[in-house]
Amino acid sequence: MTDASRKILQRNGVLIVIVFFMLTLGIAVCMTLKNSSDLRSMLESSVKSQVISTSIAASEIINVDRFASYDSVGDVKKDSEYFWDTMKRLRQLQKDTKSKYIYVVKRFSDDKYYFIFDTDFENTTIEETVIEYKLESVHKQALQGKESADLNMSDEYGRYHTGAVPIRKDSSVIGFVSVDLDNTLWDQSNNVSRANALYLIASAALAMCVTLLAIAFLLRRLQEMQDKLFYLANYDTIVTGLPNRQYLIRYLKEASTGAHGKEPFALLFIDLDNFKQVNDNAGHDAGDAVLRHVAEYLNSMHENSKAFRPVAGMVNVSARVGGDEFIQVFPGVGTEEEAGVVAQKILDNFSSQVLDKYIKKYQIGLSIGVALFPLHSENYHVLIKYADIAMYSAKKAGKNTYRIYNDDLRRELNEPEYLR
Repeated sequence: MTDASRKILQRNGVLIVIVFFMLTLGIAVCMTLKNSSDLRSMLESSVKSQVISTSIAASEIINVDRFASYDSVGDVKKDSEYFWDTMKRLRQLQKDTKSKYIYVVKRFSDDKYYFIFDTDFENTTIEETVIEYKLESVHKQALQGKESADLNMSDEYGRYHTGAVPIRKDSSVIGFVSVDLDNTLWDQSNNVSRANALYLIASAALAMCVTLLAIAFLLRRLQEMQDKLFYLANYDTIVTGLPNRQYLIRYLKEASTGAHGKEPFALLFIDLDNFKQVNDNAGHDAGDAVLRHVAEYLNSMHENSKAFRPVAGMVNVSARVGGDEFIQVFPGVGTEEEAGVVAQKILDNFSSQVLDKYIKKYQIGLSIGVALFPLHSENYHVLIKYADIAMYSAKKAGKNTYRIYNDDLRRELNEPEYLR
């Protein structure tokens, strides 16, 4: 082999190595950018869920009747004791959820909007709090009756992640509750994405093995962040730790329309009896404690139920879907007789296994509505509605009991017929 041929081979070999390395690096950069995009999307979903759920929690603190009666600074001052007590509770919620601001806005008869409550300042007067506020688009959506979020809202007070939920009285929206979060997490996410890309480009000067190790490390870190954000977006992280409605809907869609076919399952809609007495008399901290105990109990029923036969690939589900509302899904339960056994077992064991003092004192019970897939419906949205109807029938029957859905219950409650 001549020197010229050798040089050509060497040059071609170097070119092949460079091209291979650049392709590998390009693929790695594309994967990183995609993961960063996915991470940003999950972060957006997580932050929206957080600001809206915190806004809902804040709205539950507001006494709607008193709020509706305010039409001037003077009206608020006349109710100063309630005002300061509510401000205290909102500030505690702000602290617990690490929110920047929580504020409540109402429209007065002059068609202008005013702060009623605002946790902006620790020491302030009612006159300094009840001031006019210029609405942003996220607030206008809330006034249209929609739960809304804006991850880049800017106003005269700064730039924030903002959520807003309407306050209703007699089916009319009379104001809204809004929560602001610092957008530092958003900026940190952008910084992490840029730093990862720069790190990959810089590693091009190193050996291929070092680059591949760095990529593997970064992908693992990104997966950990994605797992964390998935948890924040799909679980009730504030009180019970159970899956939330978003997780449940995705689960039911997979169970009813996915690869698992039409394997039967029972959906139990559970509402706590007399729960309002706990919040009204013992406070919301006691109410949260009750919810946690109930959540632990419902989870334990999955483990202890001999009737529970999960379909391969599916997981046990107990979800919190409202303030004191839960849904349990029991795959493998396909008949009304089997569902009745499961529901009755939940009722029978509740008082003996859940030993919380508030549950005993206020006689907290469970009203359970049951609907079966595919017996009652193959549409999971309809199935939830049917279980809700059955639950209300259990309430009417004296509470602390269960009812299995049938069309007579729907007609009894004057509910429309739904597409099955």
